[in-house]
Amino acid sequence: MPLGDVAAVFSTLPTDRAPTHKDWQRLSLAWKAQLEDRRRAIEALEHELTGCIGCGCLSMKACLLLNPDDSLGEQGPGPVRLQNTTPTRHSRRT
Repeated sequence: MPLGDVAAVFSTLPTDRAPTHKDWQRLSLAWKAQLEDRRRAIEALEHELTGCIGCGCLSMKACLLLNPDDSLGEQGPGPVRLQNTTPTRHSRRT
């Protein structure tokens, strides 16, 4: 988890008193949701990589993982094309 995310979550804690059990529960629920999202993203990437390794199509135009010169870097970190897609067996961009 990036330190910026940790700092953002901790910034919601009260500064005038010790955090309560309810405060910690709220934080843990927020982290749980973020971790679940990250887990799903990692599983989607793993699924795509597994499909690519076994595919053998050698397509350098349709592969969702291809990103020459990091052209997708402007859209943010990670597997940008996979983040908002439902994984399928060897997904291809059309």
